[in-house]
Amino acid sequence: MIGENMEQSGHSNHVLLLSEWQALLHQTPPTVHDILTGLGDEEIRHLVNVFYDYMLSHHESELFLSTEQVSTRLSHSMFQWLRSVLGSARQDLSQLLEKQREIGIIHARIGLPIDLVARGARKLKNELYQVLQAKETIPAALLSEIICFSSLAMDTAIEAMTVSYSPTYQNSMQAQEQYRLLSIYDDVNVERERQISALTSWENQFIYNIATGLPAADLIPLAKSEFGMWFSHKGKHLLGNPNMLANMDTLIKQADEHITQALTPALSPVAESRMAVLQAIRQLTGQIHRLLASMFDALVELENGKDPLTQLLNRRFIPTIMRREISLALNVRKPFILAMLDIDHFKKINDNYGHSAGDITLKTVATVIYDHFRSSDYVFRYGGEEFMVLLVESDLTQAKIILEALRQKIAALSIEVSPTQHFSVTVSIGFVDFDYHPDYKRLIDKADRALYAAKDHGRNRIEAHPR
Repeated sequence: MIGENMEQSGHSNHVLLLSEWQALLHQTPPTVHDILTGLGDEEIRHLVNVFYDYMLSHHESELFLSTEQVSTRLSHSMFQWLRSVLGSARQDLSQLLEKQREIGIIHARIGLPIDLVARGARKLKNELYQVLQAKETIPAALLSEIICFSSLAMDTAIEAMTVSYSPTYQNSMQAQEQYRLLSIYDDVNVERERQISALTSWENQFIYNIATGLPAADLIPLAKSEFGMWFSHKGKHLLGNPNMLANMDTLIKQADEHITQALTPALSPVAESRMAVLQAIRQLTGQIHRLLASMFDALVELENGKDPLTQLLNRRFIPTIMRREISLALNVRKPFILAMLDIDHFKKINDNYGHSAGDITLKTVATVIYDHFRSSDYVFRYGGEEFMVLLVESDLTQAKIILEALRQKIAALSIEVSPTQHFSVTVSIGFVDFDYHPDYKRLIDKADRALYAAKDHGRNRIEAHPR
């Protein structure tokens, strides 16, 4: 439901921005578009150089920019961006907006602060004004219209980035917080039992007070109970399903409204009224128990970060872990290696021996992979028969030795599916060293290409991505 709402919101924003950008183009004199599309390559390159000189001078940008990246790739991308936005009268606006959406997702993926984007845009606008003002042939009134259009066009492009940036960044931060909390809550089941016990204890105390006719003033509201306080301050962060959280809030509020009713002097002495409150509370706490169990079940099932078959980390926390390791690597300039592993001809195992044999193979190979690496490294089940490994503070030379030893270790395995059935397996491995680019998806794609190269070259081998 949340994903659908975000998708609908994104589509609505796209339609709105498209119509407003089209209106901006139509109300702007053609001469303005002619001058902006007619800016020379040297003038655009000047804007790009000023932009990156300015951004590289700020410490906050160091994590996301390097002189090498600017010279080899980013300058060209910024050149194309300026050409397309300033020359939007000659562009397919729908495609241009889609490109801004993609840029926003990349910015969110690498954790680029939105204020740095705004800072860079401000510098670009100011420098463009200086470039245009230097053209003495442009009348003041026309110059004003050019500045107005170019500023609004840049603002619209950046707004389109922000529309996709915000939910993507929010999701990544939510996953990061859940990962942090789950590292604190070593055993979710223990926490579940603790809170069920706290809720039950409050319920029993409430029933006892009502049944024995103790003063209603002694009743503790559910929101102020041990369970209520935990839910308010910790549970809402740990149990991150918004719909379930809203339902829980409603149930707690309804319970406390009944308690307030029991505290009413005119009603509290009346046995029938107290019994009605008791029945209502028992019904509500029953619902709370069931909802709490569902929330913890969802947490264990979806958010514990472990693949249920192999007990390796699943893909959910790859963005969180990759961003953190990239940040560390950039700060201390220590390399790391990303490797993708795939069990060769896995489909034949399922076809020849059955899916239970496939599961045994996955668990066996996963155990070997996990045991092969250091406790500081990360091992994920990436999907199907594919695994991902992040070797921290390692270089290509070390990785070749470690990964080749792993390949040989797996090739020597004998998978037993019955006393009379054994078979061997092999893996293909592709790996890449960190190139100091902040977008982790680029690195995963490189490792994946290296994996496919290993398969194309005959399988049961390791292959490094070329630098």
